[in-house]
Amino acid sequence: MKRICFVGASTTEGMGDETGQGWPGRLSAPHRDLIVPYNLGVASQLLGEIRQRAAAECAARISDPDEGGIVFCCGMNDLARHQGISRTPIRRVIQTFETLLNDLKPIAPLIAIGPFPVYMPSMPYHSNLTGFDLDFRNEDIEEADTVYKGLCKKNAVPYLSVFPDLMESDLYGQSLKEGDGLHPGGDGYQLLAEKISHWSAWKTFIS
Repeated sequence: MKRICFVGASTTEGMGDETGQGWPGRLSAPHRDLIVPYNLGVASQLLGEIRQRAAAECAARISDPDEGGIVFCCGMNDLARHQGISRTPIRRVIQTFETLLNDLKPIAPLIAIGPFPVYMPSMPYHSNLTGFDLDFRNEDIEEADTVYKGLCKKNAVPYLSVFPDLMESDLYGQSLKEGDGLHPGGDGYQLLAEKISHWSAWKTFIS
């Protein structure tokens, strides 16, 4: 059985999902006879914080690259504005993102999923973990999605951009609206899981 690590922050962890599964749990459930999933999402972490732990955590679970896979969900915490300023300058986001890709690629086949939209009327989002009021903006997320896609292409990492479709989805928007504006409920995570399940790069992990 393949060991699959899901790396990311709170939207990977599944915050807001009343079942506690998040999209990784919902995506993996039909294939538990083929894969062993590990949810390595940690809420509120910046890319630099994810990088500090991700390679070691994945390597501890995947001893044979041919029998594993890593799904990296590009986080949004670096993009949030605190007191009008992005928490992480874009040049550092780019550098850390690319370094993280190259940290993970030797461990197992790596695929990446882009960031998700937010419900703007609920912003700023108050984070109990950081104590900050964080202003997430879809314009910033859309720009980062384009940057991440380019970096993944440069580093030969399959990338799935979900932002455009989710922005157009009434179901996902309603799921955000009924939650905290940043994390969807179960319906939103289920929609994400279904979209990812049709992606050819994901299908290679369960074949």
